[in-house]
Amino acid sequence: MRPLTLKLTNFGPFLDETIDFQQVNNDQLFLISGKTGSGKTMIFDAIVFALFGEASTKDRNEGDLRSHFADGKSPMVVEFEFKLRDSIYKINRQGAFVKEGNKNKTLGQLSIYQLEDTFELRESKVNAGNQFIRTLLGVNSEQFRQLFILPQGEFKRFLLSKSIEKQEILRTLFNSQRFEEIQKLLNDDVKEVRANIEKRYHTLETDWMDLETFDETLLNEYKEVSSRQTDKIKALIPQFKSIGQSIQNDLLAAEKRRIEKFEQAENLLNRNLKLQDAITSLEENKQKQEALLSNQSYIKNQIKLLNEINEVRPLSNLLDSKEKLLKKHKEIEKDKTKTITSVSNLQEQLEDCEKQLAKHKDLSETIDKSKTFIENCKIFYKKIDKYKKLYQQIENLKNTYAEFKSQYEKQKQQLNQYIEKLNDREPDYKRNEQLNEKIHQLDNEIKIKKQNELNKKEYQTLQKRQSDITTKNEHIKSEINTLDDKYKTIDKTNIDLNNKQDMIIKLQSVLSKGDKCPLCGNEIHEIEHHIDFDELTKRHDQLNNIEQQRLKLKEQKIKYDSELQHILEQLHKFNLDELEKINYTELELTKDNLLKEKRLIEEENKEIRNLKEKILSLRQKSHELELDLKTKQFKLDESTQMINDFENTTQYKDVNKFMTAYDKSLEKVNEYQKKYEWLVQQIQKYNNELSLEMNNKAHLEDTIKSLQKDIKEANHKIDHEMNRIGFTSLKDVEHTINEIPNKAKIEAEINKFNQEKQQFEIIINQLQAEINNQELRDISQLKKDFEQEKIQLDQAKSLLSQHNYKLEFNNKKIDNIYAVINHLEKELQEQQEVFQLAEVLSGKNEQKLTLENFVLIYYLERILAHANQRLSLMTGERYQLVRREQTSKGYSGLEIDVFDSHSNKKRHITSLSGGETFQASLALALGLSEVVQQESGGIALDSMFIDEGFGTLDQETLETALDTLLSLKSSGRMVGIISHVSELKQRIPLILEVQTEQYQSTTNFIKQ
Repeated sequence: MRPLTLKLTNFGPFLDETIDFQQVNNDQLFLISGKTGSGKTMIFDAIVFALFGEASTKDRNEGDLRSHFADGKSPMVVEFEFKLRDSIYKINRQGAFVKEGNKNKTLGQLSIYQLEDTFELRESKVNAGNQFIRTLLGVNSEQFRQLFILPQGEFKRFLLSKSIEKQEILRTLFNSQRFEEIQKLLNDDVKEVRANIEKRYHTLETDWMDLETFDETLLNEYKEVSSRQTDKIKALIPQFKSIGQSIQNDLLAAEKRRIEKFEQAENLLNRNLKLQDAITSLEENKQKQEALLSNQSYIKNQIKLLNEINEVRPLSNLLDSKEKLLKKHKEIEKDKTKTITSVSNLQEQLEDCEKQLAKHKDLSETIDKSKTFIENCKIFYKKIDKYKKLYQQIENLKNTYAEFKSQYEKQKQQLNQYIEKLNDREPDYKRNEQLNEKIHQLDNEIKIKKQNELNKKEYQTLQKRQSDITTKNEHIKSEINTLDDKYKTIDKTNIDLNNKQDMIIKLQSVLSKGDKCPLCGNEIHEIEHHIDFDELTKRHDQLNNIEQQRLKLKEQKIKYDSELQHILEQLHKFNLDELEKINYTELELTKDNLLKEKRLIEEENKEIRNLKEKILSLRQKSHELELDLKTKQFKLDESTQMINDFENTTQYKDVNKFMTAYDKSLEKVNEYQKKYEWLVQQIQKYNNELSLEMNNKAHLEDTIKSLQKDIKEANHKIDHEMNRIGFTSLKDVEHTINEIPNKAKIEAEINKFNQEKQQFEIIINQLQAEINNQELRDISQLKKDFEQEKIQLDQAKSLLSQHNYKLEFNNKKIDNIYAVINHLEKELQEQQEVFQLAEVLSGKNEQKLTLENFVLIYYLERILAHANQRLSLMTGERYQLVRREQTSKGYSGLEIDVFDSHSNKKRHITSLSGGETFQASLALALGLSEVVQQESGGIALDSMFIDEGFGTLDQETLETALDTLLSLKSSGRMVGIISHVSELKQRIPLILEVQTEQYQSTTNFIKQ
């Protein structure tokens, strides 16, 4: 990711500022410089806020980023444009704030665009946008701080932090929580598996203890074996099966013997019971047969009567038919008499109705007039409520119309007055714009001259400071020259032997005259103390003092020269001609006059606008009133016309009187019509009834003739049938006929007698054949024997059933035991490695490391390896960062020590000096950045920003740190540094200067 532009609105000290990072070349290192509190770090905050909605450090909240001098109604907005690989993106993020005058907070907003010819919107919701950015960059805010922005104090904090603190940082950067989740899931699985295994052992123990021993001592002893001895249990189980099967066979044989004895007793008892029943039944049936044969004479008489009943039936039918014909003839005679009377009455009623109808028709002329009145006024009667309202509203309509007309005239008059007052004037906006432009120009000129005034004061201050430094520099030069002269006057003979006094004395003590010198090889002629080492030491100390004074003076001179160079650069920025242009009094007077003129024009424009608005409003109201007036006129005319139609048609001016007359006419017509229709209906009714009665009379006369003929024929047939059967009188016939209803009963008695007689004969023959002279035994003794055998059989079956249940129960339990043991053996074999793995990952290993801690140590060692490549260069191969090997339970093993090659020992990281700590922190931060980039995959690290830390370095170390950073920018990265160190301004050619003026800051790129 490479920044292109950063636009800040109400962000920290930047009220409206745009930073163009495109002025930085692809491989250029630049310095961000400015006074303390000018807002240098806020630039980093703005980048992180645009991307993640957070500050560049955890210590600051979003609310701390908003400018305290921002307009209460304006939001804090950051617009960040950057290039990622070959695409350009723009992010616009607005911070949440409480708008002035509101109680509730205005929520933040986020818009993300991608350049494709033009900027196309990609996301417009905060949560979705945040996720889009994290996916796009491939990092979260924590990782971004470590990769792109190294905030003030953040990377030093990582170096000095304890294991638990490093663990939090590293697990965020490398998402190592997933390893802890793996460990937790594995532990949960192991716990679950172990719990399941214990459940299976418990199930196995329950099944083992539930096995039935059949009261066998051997099996009871077997059950004392522990259920966890699965191999032994498997060996003993067949004994339970074989013993159970043997007992079952014995019980089956006993049951078979008891069944045979029971069946013998049952058969003997049944045969004697059957014989006893047959003897008893034979005696009973013989008695019943004798009683039946005593009624045989009565049955013969009934057979004779039945034959007579069968012969008399046709004659009985003829007598019944004759009786019916006589009865019908009598009834028809009565009906004929009634019909003659009804015809006479109908003729009289018909004649009376015809007379009434003729009289009623004489009133038709009067009724026709009433009908005409009703027909013409029907529509008014149906809408009578409407006409009542019209009579009530007509006066109100007239009054309302008059009021509206009066209002319309008044508004017309007022409108004409406003038009006359406006007098065709128009607002002079052009002149107002011209004045605004002139005032703006004057403001700029006044601002420039005021700035010139401030610049002149600053210029004079710089000149005074330049003069003071020049004077001090001349004084330092003079002192250095004096020291040089003094340095030259000191004798430097044998000065190099100052620190060799002990060696010379030692040589003198072992040498003698005539010996060869071990240094030059010549003969020694004398051994004397010809060198004054005290005087030599004094001269050496004098020279050292002079050298130290010269060094201090030179350092001071370098400092003054640097400051003087900086002052000269500052002085060159000023235009001396512009500094004299500081008189702005006349401009302010001109501005005041223009402002007065502007106020007058604005007041006149306001008056014209008000008049136009009033005219427009009155015209609109007049138009609306005119429309209302026409509406009222239309309603009034319509109502008047309807009232005239009503009065002309009905000839009534009073609605109530009209209603009374209409109701009376309607009632009169309805009564006439009702009576007329009733008379017509009555005449029609009497005519129909008379026709029916005449037809009925003729039909009855024909029926009487036919009945008389049928009665004569019936008498002839009856006489013939009596002669055939042999009846001499109707009395004998009637007696036989009276017995006809009892025919079925007589037949039933005869049939029953014959059936019972035949049945008794068959049963007696069968029973005699069944008994066949057999001997009957003692039934009570046979029953006792049967019951005894049955009890013994039930006992045998019960014992067998109980044993079968136990055997089946044992078989199920044995199957369960085999299944559980097999499952346990398989599960223990499969899960053994999982159990061992869970223990290792939980920290039960030689190193006492959990899986996550092991992974974090791996990442930390990689980070240290990358960091040491740079730290060795920065410290002249002296220092190496090493991980402390000591580990214990928990997140240990992440502390960092430093290895000092000079002492060949490790020491605590806090023993480093401030500059050395900065070097180690910078190297560690860069190493961390590289490892995170490698692990994240696809992250484009095209830029990096570093905040502070260089002030703790000496000149040589500073040079080394800069070389390290230059190696970064040579790899194509944009590297930005925040620092107050003046030497960096000499080394870094491009500076982003952050200038502050009271509460507002601005930025400017300066190339040196």
